[in-house]
Amino acid sequence: MIHQKNKNMQNKSSILIFDTNIFLTGIDFNLIEGLIYTTPTIIEEIKVKKYLKKNQNILYRIQAALENQKLIIRPPEKKYVEEVIIKAKITGDYSALSDADKELIALALELTETNECEVKLFSNDYSIENVSSELKIPFFPLFKHGIKSKIFWEVYCPQCKTTHKVEDLHKTCEICGSIMKRRPKSNKLY
Repeated sequence: MIHQKNKNMQNKSSILIFDTNIFLTGIDFNLIEGLIYTTPTIIEEIKVKKYLKKNQNILYRIQAALENQKLIIRPPEKKYVEEVIIKAKITGDYSALSDADKELIALALELTETNECEVKLFSNDYSIENVSSELKIPFFPLFKHGIKSKIFWEVYCPQCKTTHKVEDLHKTCEICGSIMKRRPKSNKLY
């Protein structure tokens, strides 16, 4: 698919990509300068039934931003999701990221590569920040400190001390039956 630069995007100072936790802070993102993007799966996280009443004001703001063309909701192309999955496996964040998280990072990567505007990913999720760092996507936390440095994780069994694939996080160890965890890789492994 060939991407054409949107004239409206070129007039904006930057493209901002919001994670669920940024929408849920309650900020009035309609007052923020720049065009805001997110994915359909992020919006679905906000619409979760058990929090629907609590999040109603946020959903009204989202609707207003959509009507004013301040917010664009769209999924990333599949090839960018695949690239994020590869990087998340390298950093060891693969199992710590939801599908919505992976899509959000992929959208940031796609917009970074297909637009001349500055792209900024806003999230308070350390794993999103870690994978974004690996992909050289500018990220910013809101109302908290972000990661200080990139971490490469490994999945291991805390009982028998064996290491496993990052996809095995929270699965049962086939050797001893313990639930696998993750830890930073030691520096001697690089």
